[in-house]
Amino acid sequence: MKPVLKKSLKVLAALIALPPTLLLILSILLYVPAVQNWAVKQVAAYASDAMDMNVSVERVRLRFPLDLGVYGFLATQPNDSLKGVTDTIADARLLVAGVKLMPLFDKRVDVKRVELLDAKINTAQFVPAARVRGRVGSLRLCPSTVRLSDSDVSLSTLRLSRADIDVCLSDTVPEDTTQSENVWRIALQRLHADHSNVTVHMPGDTLQVAVGLGRTDVTSVLVDLAKNQYQVGSLDWREGSFAYDNNFERPQKGGLDYNHIALSPLALRIDSLSYSDAGLKMRLRRCAFKEKCGLVVNEISGALSLDSVHVKLPSLLLRTPHSRLSANIDFDFNTFAEKNPGRLKAKMYGSFGKPDLQLFLGFMPKNFLRQWPSSPLSIEGSVDGNMQAMKIDALKVSLPGAFSLMASGKMQNLTDIKRLHAAITADAHTDDISFVTALLDPSLSRSFLIPRGISLKGNFHADGPRYAADFTASQGGGSVKGDARFDMKGYAYRARLTANSLRLANFLPYLAVEPFTGELTAEGAGLDFLSRRTWMEAKGRIRHFSYSGYDLSNMKLDATVRDGVGKAVLDSRNPLLNGIIDLRTLISNRRLDARLACDLLNADFYKIGLTKRPLSASLIADVELNSNLKNDHSARGVIGNIVVRDSARAYRPESISLNIFTRPDSTHAAVTCGDFALKMDGHGAIEHIIDCLTRTNDEAMKQQKERYINQLRLRERLPQLSFYLDAGKENVFSRTIRHFGYDYQNAFVDMSLSPQRGINGSVRLDSLIASGIQLDTVRLSFSSDSVKTLFEGQVRNNRNNPQYVFDARFRGAFHEQSLYLGTRVFDARNRLGVALGLRAQMEHNGVRLTLGGIDPVLGYKEFKVNKGNYIFFGDDQRLSADMKLSADDGMGVKIYSNDSTEALQDITVGLTRFDLAKVLSVVPYAPNISGVMNGDFHVVNNPGGDFTVSSSVSVAKMSYEGCPIGNISSEFVYMPKDGGLEHYVDGTLSMDGNEVCTLNGTYDSRGEGMLNAHMDMSRTPLNLMNGFIPDRIIGFKGYAQGNVTIKGTLSRPQVNGEVFFDSAYVVSEPYGVQMRLCDDPVTITDSHLQFENFQMFATNGSPLTLYGSFDFADMDAMRLNLRMRASNYLLIDSKETARSEAYGKAYVNFLGAVNGRLDALRMRGRLDVLGSTDITYILRDSPLSSDNRLEGLVTFVDFRRPEQTTVQRPPINGLNMDLTVSIDEGAHVLCALNTDKSNYVDIIGGGDLRMLYDASDGLSLYGRYTIGSGEMKYSLPVIPLKTFNINEGGYVEFFGDPMNPRLNITATESTKATVTTDGGSGRSVAFECGVELTKTLNDMGLQFIIDAPDDQQIHNELMTMSAENRGKIAVTMLTTGMYLSDGNPNSLSVNSALSAFLNSQINAISGNALRTLDLSFGMDNTMLGSGQMHTDYSFKFAKRFWNNRLRIVIGGKVSSGAEVENQNETFFDNVTFEYRLSANSNKYLKFFYDRDSYDWLEGYVEQFGAGFMWRRKLQHFKDIFRFKKEKSIIDMFPVDTTKQKRPATEVK
Repeated sequence: MKPVLKKSLKVLAALIALPPTLLLILSILLYVPAVQNWAVKQVAAYASDAMDMNVSVERVRLRFPLDLGVYGFLATQPNDSLKGVTDTIADARLLVAGVKLMPLFDKRVDVKRVELLDAKINTAQFVPAARVRGRVGSLRLCPSTVRLSDSDVSLSTLRLSRADIDVCLSDTVPEDTTQSENVWRIALQRLHADHSNVTVHMPGDTLQVAVGLGRTDVTSVLVDLAKNQYQVGSLDWREGSFAYDNNFERPQKGGLDYNHIALSPLALRIDSLSYSDAGLKMRLRRCAFKEKCGLVVNEISGALSLDSVHVKLPSLLLRTPHSRLSANIDFDFNTFAEKNPGRLKAKMYGSFGKPDLQLFLGFMPKNFLRQWPSSPLSIEGSVDGNMQAMKIDALKVSLPGAFSLMASGKMQNLTDIKRLHAAITADAHTDDISFVTALLDPSLSRSFLIPRGISLKGNFHADGPRYAADFTASQGGGSVKGDARFDMKGYAYRARLTANSLRLANFLPYLAVEPFTGELTAEGAGLDFLSRRTWMEAKGRIRHFSYSGYDLSNMKLDATVRDGVGKAVLDSRNPLLNGIIDLRTLISNRRLDARLACDLLNADFYKIGLTKRPLSASLIADVELNSNLKNDHSARGVIGNIVVRDSARAYRPESISLNIFTRPDSTHAAVTCGDFALKMDGHGAIEHIIDCLTRTNDEAMKQQKERYINQLRLRERLPQLSFYLDAGKENVFSRTIRHFGYDYQNAFVDMSLSPQRGINGSVRLDSLIASGIQLDTVRLSFSSDSVKTLFEGQVRNNRNNPQYVFDARFRGAFHEQSLYLGTRVFDARNRLGVALGLRAQMEHNGVRLTLGGIDPVLGYKEFKVNKGNYIFFGDDQRLSADMKLSADDGMGVKIYSNDSTEALQDITVGLTRFDLAKVLSVVPYAPNISGVMNGDFHVVNNPGGDFTVSSSVSVAKMSYEGCPIGNISSEFVYMPKDGGLEHYVDGTLSMDGNEVCTLNGTYDSRGEGMLNAHMDMSRTPLNLMNGFIPDRIIGFKGYAQGNVTIKGTLSRPQVNGEVFFDSAYVVSEPYGVQMRLCDDPVTITDSHLQFENFQMFATNGSPLTLYGSFDFADMDAMRLNLRMRASNYLLIDSKETARSEAYGKAYVNFLGAVNGRLDALRMRGRLDVLGSTDITYILRDSPLSSDNRLEGLVTFVDFRRPEQTTVQRPPINGLNMDLTVSIDEGAHVLCALNTDKSNYVDIIGGGDLRMLYDASDGLSLYGRYTIGSGEMKYSLPVIPLKTFNINEGGYVEFFGDPMNPRLNITATESTKATVTTDGGSGRSVAFECGVELTKTLNDMGLQFIIDAPDDQQIHNELMTMSAENRGKIAVTMLTTGMYLSDGNPNSLSVNSALSAFLNSQINAISGNALRTLDLSFGMDNTMLGSGQMHTDYSFKFAKRFWNNRLRIVIGGKVSSGAEVENQNETFFDNVTFEYRLSANSNKYLKFFYDRDSYDWLEGYVEQFGAGFMWRRKLQHFKDIFRFKKEKSIIDMFPVDTTKQKRPATEVK
């Protein structure tokens, strides 16, 4: 028994010891590396099968007792969407965990350490709520304890480094409704993270938040999940970053982008953060960051207390480098609730600098931000209350230097309009708030300003549905007061607005407006004016106001609406609008009947601003208006007693009759006025007609897109409409358009549209004038049938057309899928100059153009065109071409494409020996350009939108409008960049083989568009511009060189650079002007062309100096500010040439200024014409030589009609000139009345004139020009060529109209004639015979005069005659040279007639032969008492020397016949020397010798001597004793740095 028992006990002991032994052995084996690796492989294989992924571990290490290390863990899974691609689920280089063994038996886990290195994670679909992926560089957890029994975790230190985690949230996860209880309590003593980032994507990637932890330390963290409490002792976040992006919004440029925020670097420090169900409390010690827009926050600090119903910020502080904000906020979340609201109590003070404000206002216009004052904006105030009762206490907003605002008030029941009560007062003052105008439209901001010193005080009151407001605004001594009341119950209102001396000029400085005084009152009830219960009474008054010097006072408007009857009367009594406009209406819900009566005595449309040229009218109108407010409307009436006035004349057209109505079944319009008749009739209402035209247009667009023409479908959509117009030129409409540069002789239109017949009709215009171009005949006609529409036309100028004679004809047709157009142009000799036939064929994939039907002719040359020529425009934007035109002389045009490339368009246009003169000579109204052009134009358009243009062109012997330019060549390249958003240009210009100008740059079309261009000039010839100057009145010589850069937006480009001139001149060949430009550079800075003492030298070396600038920074409002000065300036210095209009020498002093916008230039100055001036002016267009062509008029004459058509060009707008002209008394002017100068006026004189100009009144001239001496050589139709001496003291006086001055001129000729005595004998008598002008130029009051001052008998005889008889005798003497009177019957003799004839012929011959001398001859025959003849031959010549300062006169006489005694050896019997002491002096020395001077006592004696003369103009006799010079009234210039002497005389 015992052995068995022992054996049994042994077996039992073995069985009991076996499991522990096996467990012990197994435990021991687990510490063996080989066993560890085998076990890991088995576990990995099992996990791979169970989790459907590939799991592998490189190796593990387990050390006693429980220190585990896992190396090379990797878990991958095939991608669900992409074959052959695997996703890494987890990848860790090393995982180490150390756990103490003994505490485990006490249900406590003591972790010595946990460490994870170089791990990657991707949750893929394992976590439905989110996908988490990323990497962890290092995660270390220092000793920690987990008490499983107490659900308590105590962590010592957690360190995270180099982690990058990306979390994508999902919106498809169902809500988790399972109940769970979490009682864990977690405590962490310290958390440290560095160089780690976390990014969270919201569902759909709509929002994205990225956090960069930088260096973060967190201490004393406690998480109690059972009590839902969270505590943090401190949080210190350094070198961090935060980014928020709303991916559905595009990033914006400039300013803070609220949808894309990026903070870096970010520093945050929080103490004592506590969160629980009771709320959140924390102390923000510091928050600082920098946002990507440039915003820098130095500090945000303060305590925060927050619960479910209340938030409190007792000491909030925000500080930046430029701003500071402090606030105390106590806020209940239900403050804005309607029932039982909480309370808001806030008090704040802030100061915000301009750099910070610009970031928050980045959406505002850039000009507004740029002009915002640099001083900080301060805001101070407090708010206390809720929606039931709110109090605003002392709200103050101020921007030093700009404005200040104070407001306070109380409000009650803000959520209930019916019970609303409010009382608010405000007081505002402004200094300079001009930056606000940058918010206005650019066109408005340039003309509108906000002045300084605006004060505004106002009050607002509300009492339930009743509202009241009143305010007072003042500025510059003027004020505006307003008072308004409104009751919501009956929509009753009462308002009054009063202005007293409101200085509108301070707001509208460019409109020349005067202070405004007036008022507006309105009272009524109801806003529905179709209701009979609505009533209103309104009155408006303009008591005092003027605009641009025109009085607009005395205007009043009275309007009433009561019981469905309306009345409005405008009564204006001022120069701009003088008359009454009366409107009466009957108003109901179903109908409106009105009558407009107008009695206008004068309406000045120009001064009102409706026209650009002077135009005014008066009229009486009576028009009835009727409507059922649905689809039945009509207007009938008469406008009569019309008078239209312009600056030259008044026109009285016939009355205008109106009869217009539209009904559901028909529309009719008829307007007649004199020879103007317009009539339109259509089926259906006007809405129906417009709808039909719209549907026709839509169908046409559809057919164009589908490449076919269906005439029937288009015709079906046409309305039934006829239009008829027959207009002559004697009606108010043609007269009105004539003021805008348009005119015609007759216009006729007869067109009809119908679904049955299509489009038919004709158009005819005779003698059409538009923009200075006259077309004698314009014809156009249309006709349609079932398959096509034909059209033909003609534009023709007959042989009498003064501009261009041609005959252009064209005809064509619209077919089912094609369009044909053929045209021919004939010249004045009916030669064919141009002939082309073009066919457009619609195909399924595009349009094909071909030349055919007519043999091509260009410039009178016949061209051959290649067979199968075409230009194809594809629907896919592809362009293909093969078209060649060639002439026998080698001239040709080629258009071809390279279809082997992938480009949509690769087109080349080539010109060979292209004679511009011949081609353009037959193109009507083409510029006169000559030269032979050769070159290519190449265009490439790629599918991506890249568009490239290049050219290489040369023109040999080019000239423009008759002005030679030379051999010109250019190369040009254009190509887009950056997908077409940028554009690149590079071009060169060469002349005679030398490169003279280059241009290159880029244009970025994004945003407002940015331009960056550079231009270089290298000896660029200035004569390139001469051909483009009309009539070559002025021109340029020399060269320019320099460089210019252009940057910025197209609206405000910034131009900078310098331009130098080399041997440059401004010349005027007709007027003998040549001014040399100085070599100093002209600088351009920020789009300002600067003139700093820039000089233009005359030929005598005197400079014209320019100071100032030309501002073109704003292309819509360019400004000129220029001052000019010149002294002793030789303006004209030339000899006579074939093109001379003026020649000689003209010396001037000039002082002037021009400033203002180009459309409102203001010129002031003084021009002194010096006494050394000696010029000759040739009137080539004088009536003596040719038809008079007034400058500023374009005159066309049709010789088939006796009347003449004249179209006036618009005046020079935008110029206001005030120029004082002083002409020295010694200035010599010879005005030749014809080209051979046989007729002329030669005068010396001076005076003071004032020249004014503005667009309204035109040119005005005031002052008097006094003639010192002079002569006129002139021949009238019945009077031979005579030389008249103009008496000293005559004058021409101007009173405004420069073409109609007042004249006071006497011009006489000294002649001798034989007077027969009573005894029959004759004696020679000296006569003064001529003309006298005493009225105006238009009515000169011409009188012929005659006198014999040295013969008392004849003098008395003449004085006893009437002026009419003396005039007859004067005409007779001037015509025949004889004295014919009733008392001298025998004076008609052959000798006298022969003497007069020879005298005139000798003077004519001498005048033509010796033009540079003042030379005249005379011959006088005298019949003596003995019957013998005595003849005296006299002569005289005069010449000026030394710039008109020295004048020498020599005269003589030779006698023959009876009683010739002691003939002198010399011919000369008188000599005079007259010397002016200086060029500007009015003092003279005179030396003379007269051999045959007659003395009453002594008879004929010799005289010689010297004298001193002093000439002076006097207004009063006492002025003769005044010697002090008056000061100049113009003193607008700085010190003249050119050191030029001031003129000898100043402005009087």
